[in-house]
Amino acid sequence: MQKPPLNSSASLTLMYAASFLLCIFFGALLKQIGTPGNYVNLMMFALIVGGYLFSGMFAKTMILPVFRNAERTGKAFYIGQSLAAGIISSGVFIFLAGDFYTTGTDALTLYSGLILGVALMTILFAAPINRSNNSTLPSLFNARGDSKSNGLFVLAIIIITSLLLLYVQLSAIGLVSEAFFGIPQNIAIMLAAFTIGFCLIMGGIQSLSIIRMIAYPVLIISFVVPIIWVAYKITGNPIPQLSFGAGALQAISEIDQEMISARFAEPDDIFNITNDGLNYDVFNHFSALLCIAFGTAAMPHLLQHFTTLPKATAARKTGVWGLGFSLIILTAIPAVAAFVKLDIYTSLLGLQLSELEQEAGWLFALNENGASVISICGIYITNASQAFSACGETTDYFISSKDIGLNRDMLLLSSGDINGLPDLMTTLLATGALLAIWSTADGLIFVSANALAEDGYRSLMRPKSPMGSRLFVSRVCLVLIIAISTYLVINIEVDPRFVFSACFAILAACLFPALICKIWIKNLSQLEITTGIFTGFIITSSMLWLSYFGLDFVATNGDEIIFNIPKLTNEVQPLSMGLIGMAVSFCVSLLMSKYSHRKPNAKDTNETKSDAPA
Repeated sequence: MQKPPLNSSASLTLMYAASFLLCIFFGALLKQIGTPGNYVNLMMFALIVGGYLFSGMFAKTMILPVFRNAERTGKAFYIGQSLAAGIISSGVFIFLAGDFYTTGTDALTLYSGLILGVALMTILFAAPINRSNNSTLPSLFNARGDSKSNGLFVLAIIIITSLLLLYVQLSAIGLVSEAFFGIPQNIAIMLAAFTIGFCLIMGGIQSLSIIRMIAYPVLIISFVVPIIWVAYKITGNPIPQLSFGAGALQAISEIDQEMISARFAEPDDIFNITNDGLNYDVFNHFSALLCIAFGTAAMPHLLQHFTTLPKATAARKTGVWGLGFSLIILTAIPAVAAFVKLDIYTSLLGLQLSELEQEAGWLFALNENGASVISICGIYITNASQAFSACGETTDYFISSKDIGLNRDMLLLSSGDINGLPDLMTTLLATGALLAIWSTADGLIFVSANALAEDGYRSLMRPKSPMGSRLFVSRVCLVLIIAISTYLVINIEVDPRFVFSACFAILAACLFPALICKIWIKNLSQLEITTGIFTGFIITSSMLWLSYFGLDFVATNGDEIIFNIPKLTNEVQPLSMGLIGMAVSFCVSLLMSKYSHRKPNAKDTNETKSDAPA
């Protein structure tokens, strides 16, 4: 009898990590003999593609239970790695370091919200979802089979939020692939969609768990090694979490004071990443934090991992491992922003424009790569004459902090170049970022296609369909979701950050309260939960639409509506709208329950006993 693929977790992880280290070794050799850097980048890109193709072939199956939940053969430690790889998506790996640099304490909303969200997911949902024996979330809400509306609303929320977050992931794939691997955006997106699709069609969640599991050590090497190098180079302490405070933030503060004393900058020109927030007031800060936490806790592609464990205790352990593995990377991210800011300060501040070419030639090379990382006087310069034109001053003009800008989306991936590390370190960061994005996109594709096949096709059209037909439909749905998401990202242009916020807002407003009501509040009927989901979605999506598009389909044309709450905030940010929707959803469900005076019947009692958390 064939050994279940997930039982080979240790050997597969070691094999892929060893392959990655060999690629790094050969990449270093190729760079030593003068091979163009793009060849090394393409070799690392091929390693990512190869990992997905191998996972698909290794975990291929024609058995539906294996395809959907790996027959519950997962192990807590390795599924925890898979969970962590899904958490460390493009929103974390690429954007968060830049957010710390450009928005200061505003970045704590995402940073703290993700950590709190994984903890809530583990405490509230891991064991009940594992114990329910349902392969999809809509099935959990339609456990009795007598009311399909609740499951259909949950199915709609899953598909909508998955497509929203897929838009962000696929956009990031195009951005990273073009800037650092030299692959045009549309080609990179289609190649990623095909590769991920092959992997999922062959093995389902089994191949998904394997590729995320083996990807985690690569993420650790790709991200932590360059940051440790920078920390040791700047402070002499290789642990960035312990060294960036005294080693970078204190030095930045001293430089700021020197700039002010020398009258090269005014106090208002100085941005302090430790306490300056640009976008959020107190209300929006804490509302966004809670919305990120609740949205993370209810993410279907993360919750799906708990169905692959044999017992509820293993599911809880998986959540703990996933949180621990995530923190290894998350806690180092503020250090990236601090070290980059310190290096930019020491390299550029106080230079005359005439000295740029001699003292900061690396700046021109960095912007020439197409990444558009650092701007001088508002222009991403590639030569000294552009700096003279941009600043409109003479050659003896001194560069101050207000003249330096940074593209926050490129901060992390360019941190190796900015801090003077070898080119291979930038390749490592780009490889890790791309793999992190792929390992989030695959889960979103699978969970939406799986729910569509199980709760759309089987529940509505063919309840007694054979397993072979259901497996075939699941694979057709995978192709459908991939095609739709690829088409949307190639043909529609929307701000990825707004889409990211909208996804979390809808999850927090709809799916999180629905899960709480279903699992922990047992006297609510299907109708009451469904009504709460519906009202939360209508309120949140309407506010998001009106604040971004206004009364038409065109953004930024002046008819957008600014929502405010007197004495709390002058403008409700998109993430805060999710918290408002969640409050409405809870209130509607609880008020309906209070005034309906419904007596529990035998089916409700049996369901309560079967679903009760341990």
